[in-house]
Amino acid sequence: MISVRRLDEKEFKACFAEPMTNVTAGVNSVVDIWSYVDALDLNEIGVAYVNDVHHVYRDAQNRFDQVLIGTGRFNALLVIVIDLGKSTVFGHFLLDLNKEYGLSAGHLRPV
Repeated sequence: MISVRRLDEKEFKACFAEPMTNVTAGVNSVVDIWSYVDALDLNEIGVAYVNDVHHVYRDAQNRFDQVLIGTGRFNALLVIVIDLGKSTVFGHFLLDLNKEYGLSAGHLRPV
């Protein structure tokens, strides 16, 4: 059984080291994120479904990859955080771009 870990905002933000680099095109998969995603309770997270990986970003210290997965919610991404040193999933976080950037309904777009 896969153990899942929901990151709080402080834990999630600790996984950043600027500048974050988009490594989507050149990254090799370190771990199988889909078995982790399958173990998540999407209702508990607040999304009806997930779809494809949109982007992968690596922090400047090469500690973490953040895999951004689209969801059924406007401007909300499921972020799977990979600990590169341990080659494991560190946890997950629902990134709500509306909340994070103060977007209003007029600025909504699907992600």
